[in-house]
Amino acid sequence: MGWSAVSVYLSAAVRAELAAAQEQLDRHTPSSGDDCCTGCDEAGPCAMRRAALRVFGRYGCPPRRWPGASRPELIAGGGSWAGWLTPPAGDGLSNG
Repeated sequence: MGWSAVSVYLSAAVRAELAAAQEQLDRHTPSSGDDCCTGCDEAGPCAMRRAALRVFGRYGCPPRRWPGASRPELIAGGGSWAGWLTPPAGDGLSNG
């Protein structure tokens, strides 16, 4: 059996609402270091972020993601991603 394509058109008002929600998500991203919002310092996902995510859920559109937005360098125990994929010495897998 064949398949059929479906096109969904978003009105200007919906596109404006999604753009505003994206701005809120960009401003209210939980930090990887302490899980506090980078925009308002609330713990966990703040109310503004949850409201913005509901807008995207309502229209079935995923929000844009920005690499590094959650500031992964603030995770306790190191500020560098270097060496994460390198096996520890003495495990028989390293070349050294």
